[in-house]
Amino acid sequence: MKFNGLLLILILLGYLASNAQNEITLKQCVEYSLKNSSNIKMANFDVALSEQRIKETTGFYLPNFGLSSSIDNNLLITTQLLPAEMLGGKAGTFIPVKFGTPYNMSIGLQLNQKLYDLSTIYDIKSSKVNKELSEQTAQKTNEATIYGISATYYQAMIIQIQIKMLKTKLASSDRSLKSTELLFQNGAAKKIDVDKIRVSYNNTKSQLQQAELSYSQSLNNLKFQMGMPQDKQVVLQDNVLENLIKNPKNIESKNYQIENTLDYKLKQTNFTLMEINRKKSLAAYQPVVTLYGNARVSAMRKEFNFLKAGEDWYPSSAVGIQLSWSIFSGLQRDARLTQSELNIQKAKESLSLTEQSFKVDISNFEMKFKNAYENIQNEKENLDLAESVYKNVQLQYQQGVSSSLELIQTESSFELAQNTYLNKLFDLFVARMDLEKAQGNLMNFINNLQ
Repeated sequence: MKFNGLLLILILLGYLASNAQNEITLKQCVEYSLKNSSNIKMANFDVALSEQRIKETTGFYLPNFGLSSSIDNNLLITTQLLPAEMLGGKAGTFIPVKFGTPYNMSIGLQLNQKLYDLSTIYDIKSSKVNKELSEQTAQKTNEATIYGISATYYQAMIIQIQIKMLKTKLASSDRSLKSTELLFQNGAAKKIDVDKIRVSYNNTKSQLQQAELSYSQSLNNLKFQMGMPQDKQVVLQDNVLENLIKNPKNIESKNYQIENTLDYKLKQTNFTLMEINRKKSLAAYQPVVTLYGNARVSAMRKEFNFLKAGEDWYPSSAVGIQLSWSIFSGLQRDARLTQSELNIQKAKESLSLTEQSFKVDISNFEMKFKNAYENIQNEKENLDLAESVYKNVQLQYQQGVSSSLELIQTESSFELAQNTYLNKLFDLFVARMDLEKAQGNLMNFINNLQ
């Protein structure tokens, strides 16, 4: 019996451990997403593909070595006309003669090596820049994923705080309802007072149910963005919002470098790509020089007996240099060159626009964060005042000094102050994320959260 009891306890502990909820911070969410998010995985696949394209384009400038073989069955041997006088015939006439054999076979090796091809060289450079572009795009995907996860995480935290507030309010409303019902039974309160407080109680209960539903949906969205299975249970553990209110980081204007932002890096890389494309268009006017060599053996047979020993095979080989130069291509090269030059001008304008936009964004996001921080201080003060008034009116109502109408009105005012405070709290965090993202510092900001 002792053994069975111990076994039952162990089974229950194992069951509870397997169903325990995992406490997770924002930083852990981000770390998990970097390994499991489908969007990030696809971006990393693009980087891997770009690496293979570099190898592919580099291969065009490496030696090309191949083997070729052919077997011909000449069903009708070609007829050639020879002057009849070569064979003692009448001058001016021809004798039909068939040259060749019914069966021919050849085996050969071919080697080609480009000696000079500027277009291929710029293709290789372009593929390397495209790899850099795909890496920056992957970083951009990481940043967007981190931003989305952070916003969803703190939205869920705000709802979590709201649920705690609603539970407290519901408990208080329940006490008021029971007290008023008791007073009504004793003839010290009116039926309308009971009904008013019951309506308020039911509204709070409904709001709590809706908040709990929204919280579950937020967790599902968070797990989806992270790449986490939906059946895995998580509990959010973080107090960053409170720390952000108590100890805001100095956000005064600094000498932020636009070169550190991903948007600008992408523009710069695209500009480099445009310049390489222009050089490639110019390279199309240059010749292509190729070194080649081949070795071949051939056999001609009246019968299909190429595997028969002792029969003759005839070798041949050659080496040489081939030059190809397109003198005129229907003005296609001119059009491509003009397009590349226009793309460069367009890329320059895009860089200039990004620089101006960067300065505007930094200034706007700084003002947005400062304003959000000031708002949250005011709303926190309003929330404390509304809570104090609500508690005083509750006490007065219990003492019979205040009416049920006053109680419900102060309760509504307190609820409004709570909702406003929570909204401003979320706005504060979003404003901070926008500022850090604009400065190219979002990942460091998340990593440094305490």
